[in-house]
Parts: sequence; structure tokens; C-alpha cells
Amino acid sequence: MTNRKDSAERVDHFTRNLLSWNEIDPARELPWVSETDPYRIWVSEIMLQQTRAITVIPYYRRFIETLPDVESLANASSDQVLSLWSGLGYYTRARNLQRAAKQILDIHGGVMPSSFRNILALPGIGKSTAGAICALAFGLRKPILDGNAKRAYSRFHCVDEFSASARERKLWELADLHTPEQDCRKYTQRIMDLGATICLPRNPLCHLCPVASKCCARAADRQDELPVKKRKVVRKFKSINMLIALAEDGQVLLERRSDQGIWGGLWSLPEYSGELDDIENWLEGNFHVRASSQGSWSPIRHELTHLSLVITPMLLEVRQVHDEFENHSHFRFVSIDQELDHGIPVPVSTIFGRISELRQKEFTCWRSFLIVSASGFGQCKIRSSPHQHYWKNYDKNREMHCARRGAASVALSTCTGRTWG
Repeated sequence: MTNRKDSAERVDHFTRNLLSWNEIDPARELPWVSETDPYRIWVSEIMLQQTRAITVIPYYRRFIETLPDVESLANASSDQVLSLWSGLGYYTRARNLQRAAKQILDIHGGVMPSSFRNILALPGIGKSTAGAICALAFGLRKPILDGNAKRAYSRFHCVDEFSASARERKLWELADLHTPEQDCRKYTQRIMDLGATICLPRNPLCHLCPVASKCCARAADRQDELPVKKRKVVRKFKSINMLIALAEDGQVLLERRSDQGIWGGLWSLPEYSGELDDIENWLEGNFHVRASSQGSWSPIRHELTHLSLVITPMLLEVRQVHDEFENHSHFRFVSIDQELDHGIPVPVSTIFGRISELRQKEFTCWRSFLIVSASGFGQCKIRSSPHQHYWKNYDKNREMHCARRGAASVALSTCTGRTWG
């Protein structure tokens, strides 16, 4: 518990030393730290929710370059916003960011509001994020309590109240006590830096900490105990099948997922949960695409915060696309060789990468075959188009018929052992 007798002195020590702390890791030159533009600060704060700064940097730069202000974000398509967010996770943040931009455009004339109350009213913004925007963008005295600040305050004051709600109340009280009337912009950045670079979740660097001399957790050797750990969430396990409906020209079928649930609003490979014998009928009935099953890949493991997914990609060769397909906006064929203008889940991106690798190998095999043919082994006829070759296992399905078998055997040897997955 906090010692009430010397709390004022210790609070003053913490705040004063933090403001005079200048030994920030030069490698931590984050692109948003020197920003004063409220829009850019807001975008960075949303991206930093539950995500490490080093991960956010490239996403932030790309997002700001593409959508540099509130108006461009508000007027962008949801596909474009999710495309820029693709891979960062927690996609509700991106959807709320755009909802908030539209609200700012409609209610505040496209200008980021400067009052705590109006900022807090925007979708996707909680008390700590609103406080950070107020402090960093407008220099207003508002406390923050992100994960970094919680960790620093919890250890410095040994906050170990039994219930989570009591700890939260105590930490907000301490955050308010520590936040100075002056230099609140600098203080807010420093408290975040302290938690991110020194007061680490594991193995904190106490010997470099500017407030270590009066830290309760350090004195009691309780750094590993604090903050009080939340009850560990047991991840649920789920197995799913993803269908790779591949057309002759190399395009693949995607569908837009519902805004609810995981990967909300992203474009993904169709998910199939029925009987394996019924895949072809299901695909034609739901997507107006006739295809033949070509087998499956080895499973892919993907971990989410509360869910462990085992994804089995199942390959289908598209034979025909019915006219009704054109009447639907929530599914489409896309080329995996072009930059996509919409967001896709990380596992789908992984699958696309695997397809591209196999197509590149196929090109190498195809070129080797042509070289062999030109060197005098004989003329060969290819029944399938080159685009279809990458889903063939040449050891089992020999589609090449040659006047002289030597040419085929040499060409096929370059593809030996190539199977899906």
C-alpha cells in the first residue's frame, strides 16, 4: 500500500525526476513523438492501443502518408482504411477511427475537438486516450493511464489492492496526483517512455530508472509481483477450413467478412465447415462458382488474443463462374500478384505468399522444360495452360505428352517432390 505520510514527497520526487530525465534511448525515435498535429497524435494513440510501438511505426507512416487529415480519412472507403490497417490487428480500432473522423467532419467542421469531453465522446476513445490527446496535442492537464503508466505507478507505490476495480481507482488517483500543472505534455510523453523502455513488464532496468531511489517495489524486491497479474485467459481452440478457389488466370476468390467477429470487414478466403464431400456443391450454391476439389495443404497455426486457430487451406480449381456472381458485392476474384486495395487477415496473406512461391517454382520448371525442348530432345505438347500447372503434382498427374519421352522426363525431374503444403 502507499505510505500516506510521505506520499506528497514521493509524488514530487517522481514527477520532478521524470521531467528532468533526458536519457531516453536514441533508438526510440518514434515518428509521432515530436508531433503537435492533433490528427496525427490521435491516429498514433489509437494504433498504440494494445500494440508495441516498434510494430506501429511502418503502419503509422503509411497511414498518414495515404490519409493525411480528418477529411481524407472520413471520405476514404472502408476497404482502403482496413487495407492500411491490415496486419496490425484489432480491426475495430480502424472502423472506429473512421467513424470518429466522419463525426468530426459532421459535428466539428473537420477540426479535431480540443475539449476532453468532446474527444471522449468520439467512437473508440476511452478516458486514457482522451487524456493523452488533450495533453500531447493541446497541452491540457489531463492524466493518462495506459499500460506503461499503470506499470510504473503500480510499482512505485506498490498498488496491490485486492480487487481490480479498487486498483483501477487507486491508479487513477495517483495518475492525477502525479500529473503536473505545467509541462504536462512533456510529462505525459515521459511516463509512457518510462514504462516502455525502463519499467518493463519483465526484467525492468531499475539501475537506469530516474525514480528508482524511492520506488516501493524495488525496495521490497517486488518488481516481478507488480502490477498485480490479471487472471490468465485460456485461449479457445478452433479448427477451420479456408477454400482457395483458384482460377486459370491465377486469381483467387475472396469474400468480405461481417463487421462483427474476428477480422471484421476484411476480405478473406471463404470459410467452410460442412462435410468435405460437399465442398464443390457448397461453393457453387453460395458463390455461383463451379470448381473441382484438388486436395488440401498442411494446416497453418494462427494465434489471436483469445483464440488459437488451426487453418486448413483447401484447394479448388475453378471451372466456371456463373452470371449470378456479378450481382454480388461481398465476394470477388482478386489477383495475388497485385497490391490489394483492401485489408486481408494475416493467415490469408501467408497463404497468398505460399501460392506465389509455388507459381515462381512453376515458372522455373516451365523455363527448364523449354530449354530442354530447344536443345534437341523433341517437340512437346502441353494440354493444360501454364497458369494451371501450379496445382498439379507432376509425379501423379503427367499432363505433358511428348514425341520423345526423354524431354518429358528431364523437364519433370525439375519439379520432383513438389506437393501442396
